[in-house]
Amino acid sequence: MTTLLQEKPIPPHTTSADLIGHWPLRENLDNQSATPLQTINHNVVLAPSHSDAEQLAAHFNGLDSYLEVANHPDLNWGSDDFTLSVWIETEAQTDVIGDIASKFDSGNRCGWTLNAVTNTGVTTTAQSNFRHLHFGIDNGYYDAQWKDCGRPGNAVFIYALATIDGELYAGTFEREADETGHLWRYAGEGQWEHCGAAPDGSNSVQSVVQFEDAIYCSTGRYKPTGSRLGEQKNNTPGGHVYRVEADGSWTDCGVPGGDDAVPEETLTTDAYTGKADEACGLTVFRGKLYATSFRRHGAFVYEGGQTWKHIGLDHRLMTFTVYRDELYALVNGGPVYCYDGDENWTYCGTPGASEQTYAAATYKGELLVGTWPDCEVQRYDGGDEWTNLGRVGYEREVMAMALYNAKVYLGTLPMANAWRLDDDDFTYLGNLDNSPEAYLRRVWSMAVYQGKLYAGTLPSGRILSFEAGRLASHDATLPAGRHHVAAVRNDDTLHLYLNGELVAESSAFDSGAFDLSNEQNLLIGFGPHQYFNGTMSDLRIYRGALQAPEIQELMQID
Repeated sequence: MTTLLQEKPIPPHTTSADLIGHWPLRENLDNQSATPLQTINHNVVLAPSHSDAEQLAAHFNGLDSYLEVANHPDLNWGSDDFTLSVWIETEAQTDVIGDIASKFDSGNRCGWTLNAVTNTGVTTTAQSNFRHLHFGIDNGYYDAQWKDCGRPGNAVFIYALATIDGELYAGTFEREADETGHLWRYAGEGQWEHCGAAPDGSNSVQSVVQFEDAIYCSTGRYKPTGSRLGEQKNNTPGGHVYRVEADGSWTDCGVPGGDDAVPEETLTTDAYTGKADEACGLTVFRGKLYATSFRRHGAFVYEGGQTWKHIGLDHRLMTFTVYRDELYALVNGGPVYCYDGDENWTYCGTPGASEQTYAAATYKGELLVGTWPDCEVQRYDGGDEWTNLGRVGYEREVMAMALYNAKVYLGTLPMANAWRLDDDDFTYLGNLDNSPEAYLRRVWSMAVYQGKLYAGTLPSGRILSFEAGRLASHDATLPAGRHHVAAVRNDDTLHLYLNGELVAESSAFDSGAFDLSNEQNLLIGFGPHQYFNGTMSDLRIYRGALQAPEIQELMQID
């Protein structure tokens, strides 16, 4: 069928930078530049693009397809400037887009990556980054200290962190009888702007997510005894999901699991009796909003108004993660289940000896989860099989997990330490909460924002940030459709362009300290996150930094 299409040749483009590699991805998958770059195809298919049936593009399936380009001296620029330019196209229900291109040595943390990152399964925060473009470099650099970014209000627990439309939001738990949960927005330099209190009067805002261009929050009656903080003083039940309107008001969107939950007036002694007093795990999957009720068994999908539909699983769920276009539920008790979007659940086994599986991350195309009580990171191998990647230090539980600048970072309990997953071990990165050891201290929430990793703690209720290498992050959901993306290293700053407009910059750096040369192959459609899911065309790599007018000109010739 593709031989019947009329090929539209791509005209040459004149620039001061040197064109090192050029993959039109139209009539074949080969490099068309003068540089002898050998390209190996791994299941990439040329087919009509989604938006133009008369135009071919390279289709990447999000499962196992990518292009591999053998390492070549002309792909190692040392500390020099470079530019990557490409057209990509994705569909609206592609929740995890994945890696566009990368040349990165994970063992030495040296090289560069360009990807669209979705962080899901970040404990009950669930979805802290959704389809965010990230362009990062590293040469083994990281901050010696975490930066204190303040305490929102009287927070004891940073229950949720989420990056939405260029802003960082936090959901909090407050401890006293007259205090409620709150939503906050980061104003920079340790300051937080108040965005509203839980309208139901409960003590915590437990999950924050973007859905259908609005912010949704869930509330709960958090029981702090699990962290040795004593009984809750505000006993008002939560369990609601709210939509935060443009004028700042909150609209009640119902109580997941509330229809047949244990009535509030019924006295119980078991903490997990089925009362729908906590809602969390808000996750967008294939254009629908999902939630857990935490103490009421099962998973729930939002049907509009104040209606939630129970879709199965007779388990207390901790949170969800999206992996390979399916929704995975992490279960109290340890098991993991997979949902296909059509009310069918598949048992995926129990990761090791896990009794609580709290967090997940997608790394190098594989699903990783964190466990209690042995604080292991387990890799899913399909079916019901898991492989133990090791114990994280001397901790008991992996809490938050997030992909940040080509690596997975973790928070732990009971010491509230931060760690990084390296090729054969876990690297300790510091203690984030030094409250008295009588408490079970947690690093519970994480989100990537403005090129840095942010983490929220209990019981200090503080948020801290950390920088590894340099990252330019576009902190907004990439819309479905066809877009031009350009990533530029220009002297001491990274620049990220979307459709010809500068949308993100990294913090400045000493260019000489970031020699990115390595022996790794160039990967197109794969890297440290996930196999790319969508189409690509006209991929170009330049030695030298293209300026904004050149990028805009380049867009016009495709």
